[in-house]
Amino acid sequence: MRLLSWALATIRGKSPPPGSDILGAATLPWTGGVPAEALELSHALEGLQLRPYADAGGVWTIGYGSTRDLAGKPVTPATAAITKAQAEAMAARDLQHAAKLVAEAFPQGLPPRWAAALILMANNLGDIRRWGGSLKFMVDGKQWGEAAYQMRKYRMAAGVPLLGLIRRRWTEAAYASGYSASEAKRRAWAEIKTLDDWPRLPGDPRPAEASSRA
Repeated sequence: MRLLSWALATIRGKSPPPGSDILGAATLPWTGGVPAEALELSHALEGLQLRPYADAGGVWTIGYGSTRDLAGKPVTPATAAITKAQAEAMAARDLQHAAKLVAEAFPQGLPPRWAAALILMANNLGDIRRWGGSLKFMVDGKQWGEAAYQMRKYRMAAGVPLLGLIRRRWTEAAYASGYSASEAKRRAWAEIKTLDDWPRLPGDPRPAEASSRA
């Protein structure tokens, strides 16, 4: 069975109010595989490109954000165009690999929304044990508000902070905190105008009077 189906019919209905699912109390813990939540979030964040293109960080990419072609070779300007079905197969491969990394990092399991957010981060950044020690510590300790706020730090590409990446990180953090994927992305692109912007989320550790800036 194809792992990726971008039809929202495969995703469960309405998202809960922001913050209500922050502990994943209503669902069984995720312990491996690609959860439906990761597909929903990936669908919201990744556009489809059937020809190779350089992303905001200058990395050659194709399909739904894949940096390796069907044969597993790095995408280059000379990579041949693909079909939507091939793009979905590559995305499924990429998410499976990212899910494996997250499952190995969190063998105790995770709330499904947090698993989804961390799988997309692993797909973008690699193994969290290599780049996200502080974030892993907070997630292990169920410090959800602190962990969501920590996600703002992972916004670099080739040593340069990018507005697109801070928006992506906030979308992932907001989804983990209970927002629907579409609403999280809409707010990220509407409200984050500078690299210092970070709208408040449930459990935000900043004082209540602090602004939306990081």
